[in-house]
Amino acid sequence: MATPPISSLGIGSNGVLSYSVIDKLRKADESVIIKPIDNQIAQNKTKLNDLSILTTMTASLKSATSTLSDETSYLKRTVTSSNTGISVSAEDGTEPQDFTFDVSTLAKRDINESQAFNKTTDTFATADDTIHLAIDGNTYDIAVTSDTTINEFKNEVYGATDGKITASLLNVGGDNPYKLVLKSTDTGADNAITVTTDNNSDSDDSNDTNLTMTNIQKAGDLDATFNGVSITRSSNTIDDLITGVNIVANDAVSSNISIKQDNSAISDALKSFVDKYNDLINNLNESTKYDANTKTAGTFQGSSQIRSLKSDINTNLFSVDSKGRSLEDYGITLNSAGLLEFNSSVFDSKMQSDSSDVENYFRGDTNTNGFFTNYNDMLSSYINPGTGILTRFNTDLTDNTKSLAEKKANAITRLDTKYDILTKKFGAYDAMISKFNSSFQSLSMQISSMTNGTNK
Repeated sequence: MATPPISSLGIGSNGVLSYSVIDKLRKADESVIIKPIDNQIAQNKTKLNDLSILTTMTASLKSATSTLSDETSYLKRTVTSSNTGISVSAEDGTEPQDFTFDVSTLAKRDINESQAFNKTTDTFATADDTIHLAIDGNTYDIAVTSDTTINEFKNEVYGATDGKITASLLNVGGDNPYKLVLKSTDTGADNAITVTTDNNSDSDDSNDTNLTMTNIQKAGDLDATFNGVSITRSSNTIDDLITGVNIVANDAVSSNISIKQDNSAISDALKSFVDKYNDLINNLNESTKYDANTKTAGTFQGSSQIRSLKSDINTNLFSVDSKGRSLEDYGITLNSAGLLEFNSSVFDSKMQSDSSDVENYFRGDTNTNGFFTNYNDMLSSYINPGTGILTRFNTDLTDNTKSLAEKKANAITRLDTKYDILTKKFGAYDAMISKFNSSFQSLSMQISSMTNGTNK
C-alpha cells in the first residue's frame, strides 16, 4: 500500500492520526529526554560564568599576597633632600641612612672662544697647517689649508676628537659677529682644552694660522664634603660614594639627605589584600548559600572545590604563630560582618618600630615561610594553569558541557528518526482507515439501496 502524501495526514482518520498528535508525542519525549540535558547545559554555563568570576577574584587576591611575600617589596626606598640643589636616588635594598652633603664648587666644563670673524666662510690659515687639540691626556690633529673656513673647521672638531670636544659658531653681534666656541663634553680638571698649531705666527708671517682661543671657563672638579669628609669628583653626578646611591649636584649648596624604607607599597598591598578578600568571601558566601524557606541554592552549593576554597582562605587567618604574632598585630582585624578591616596607623607604627619583624612575619626567612608566603602558595594551588583546583574544575565543566551537547545532538537524531518512521506509519494507517471508510460508505449505500428496494 502506497504511503499517502504528507499533506493528507489525518484526513482519512478524521484527525486522529495527525501532525498535531505527532507533535504532542514528540514534545512529551523531548520533555523527558531533551529538557533534562538542556537544564544541565544551562547549569554548567552558569557555573562556568560564575567560576570565571571567582577565579578572577582569587587571582586578584593572590596579586596582593604575591607582593606581600616578595622580598623586593621590602627593599624599596624613599629619599628626601632638604635642598633641591642636590638630588639623590637610591636603589632597592640600599641601607637606610641619613647624611649631609655640602657642595663648595661644582665640576665645570672647559670653554674657549676664538677671535671674531666677519662671516662663517672666513678662512684663518695662510698655508697648510695642523691644529692640535689636547684634552684628557690625548692630542687630536686636524689638518687645515688656506681654503679651510671657520665653519668647516667647526664641523671637523667633534668627530676628530672622538666626541670629547664640541664646537659651535655663535653670532654675538657687531661688525665681526661670529666666534668659534670649543667646549669639553665632560666636566673635570682633566678636560681642560689646549689648542696649538704647527705654524707659529711669531716664526713666519707667510705661514700664519690665525686662530686665537681665549679660555672663558676653566675646567674644574667638584669639591664637596660627605658628613664632613672632603671628596673630589670630575663629575657633578656621584654614583660611587655610597653603594646603590646616586647623587647629583645641581648647585653649590648644602643638604641633609635621608634614605628610608618605603612602606607605601606594603601598605597598599595590605589594603588591597583586605579589599580583595572581602570581595571574594562575599561572592563565596552568595554562591554557596542555601535558603531552607525558599529551597533555593547558590550556584556552587554542595561543590567540594568551592567549599574547599572558602575553607582555605579562612583557615588560620588569625592564628597565632610560634612568636605569638597574628594579623591583628599589624592592623588587620575581622569585623562583626565577617569581613576584614585594615588600620593603616597600626601598621605604620609597627613598620617604624620594627620593620624587620613585619617582613619576617609577612614573608618569612630562609628557615620559615611567613604568613603571606603560605597564603600565596595556597591560592596558587587553586589557580595555577593546568594543575589548579579551580582550573581543573573549569576543565571538567567545559568537557561535561561538550559531552552533554553531543548527547543532546544524538538524542535529537534518534527522535528525528523515530518520528520520521512514526509519520510514515501514521500516513499508512491513515490511508488504510480512509480506504476502509470509503469501502464502508459504499457498502452502506448498497445496503441502504437494497433495503429501500425491499420496502417498496
